[in-house]
Amino acid sequence: MALNNLSDSDRRKGLEKARQVRKKRAKIKESLKKGKLDLKSLFKDKKLLEDVINMKVINLVSALPGNGRVNALKILKDLKISPNKKIGGLGRNQKDSFYKFFKIT
Repeated sequence: MALNNLSDSDRRKGLEKARQVRKKRAKIKESLKKGKLDLKSLFKDKKLLEDVINMKVINLVSALPGNGRVNALKILKDLKISPNKKIGGLGRNQKDSFYKFFKIT
């Protein structure tokens, strides 16, 4: 299957959209790290959830206060969630265990 060649303007639009998504995710991670936002409110807010749906679970968990990458990996291993999994790609059982562990329900 051949890839479409994008025009310069289409390429710039795509790059700008990607930059804005990365900016939103960085703000959300910063809010989580500082304690201004918690996971419960993040998952209840549909607009914020849209921004992190394609974010890796490891990045979200490691952004929580008191969690680094090593602790996040341990948590995900206990929950049987791959570190490469994205928020939107979690299965039903994985979501249930994730929500239960972080008391989101």
